[in-house]
Amino acid sequence: MEGGRGRDPGDLFEAAVERAFGERLRHERANGLDGRKGDNEPGAGLWDRQGLGARLWGSLANIDWIHDGGDTASYSFRAAGDMIAAVVGAGDYMDWYCSSDAGVLDVEVAEALAREGWKPDVSEDA
Repeated sequence: MEGGRGRDPGDLFEAAVERAFGERLRHERANGLDGRKGDNEPGAGLWDRQGLGARLWGSLANIDWIHDGGDTASYSFRAAGDMIAAVVGAGDYMDWYCSSDAGVLDVEVAEALAREGWKPDVSEDA
């Protein structure tokens, strides 16, 4: 692992992300599909990324997750990027930090994690 930390197989949420998205995240990274748009492209902006990793980051940062079994998961901006980099197996949290709008739940991410037993906490107290 270059840069950040290795995967934590004991972390139930991280293991769910690995099962749901690990292969695809690594594929996007290996093929350059996770990069930012070029400065001269229409609608380009520093945070304008459409890949799965960016959408996952936005769905993790400042959103609480609850497992059917009662476990919980919550990630700060840095921790969300760190976990994605660990699943990818390359880079560190800065590769994902603010890669999309924080706290914006992506439908694909929510559906895949729901199949793993995880749901976002949408209560007023979250």
